[in-house]
Amino acid sequence: MRVLALADRPFHADVAKLAANYDVDVILTLGDLQPSWLESLDRCGQAKLGVYGNHDDEPYMTWFGIDNVHLNRIDLDSGVSFSGFEGCVSYRRSGIARVGPSYTQRQARRLVRKLPPADVLLCHCPPRGVNDDPDDPAHIGFEALRDWVLKHRPRYLLHGHVHPQPGSLLTSFGDTRVIYVNGAKVLDLT
Repeated sequence: MRVLALADRPFHADVAKLAANYDVDVILTLGDLQPSWLESLDRCGQAKLGVYGNHDDEPYMTWFGIDNVHLNRIDLDSGVSFSGFEGCVSYRRSGIARVGPSYTQRQARRLVRKLPPADVLLCHCPPRGVNDDPDDPAHIGFEALRDWVLKHRPRYLLHGHVHPQPGSLLTSFGDTRVIYVNGAKVLDLT
């Protein structure tokens, strides 16, 4: 299954053209996306699945027909299942009001109990210790997602949000293949 994954920064290309040029089966959104970057999604007939990021302040998933997989599971006709977790760990923003979803570690722990197992986990913020920055409160990962991934062992975990140091990018965590997305990325999930 070929997917087009989008997260966090402009991709400087028309989404519908990217999807057509790379013959993707599914479009995945991992949050912190501007609606203006997604305008051509209306022309895409592929399945569209996603989660919101902590800077998302408009309901663009509703506008563009993207199925929200936060705490949900969607099984595609191909037999691949997807679930997701939105937002990031809450942190104090100097002079900035809360925009998109964020949760304390305690709130996330309660929510993750409702997260159904799936082949692919989509999340904006990764699990703690997976490409996060423990010294930066804005880019620390969710502890509960770490436990969830080790327990349920999805084949893939796709995330955005963080800014891993060069040479430190984790590509696997336990039995799960980890894929960091920043911009647009075409992937073959087998």
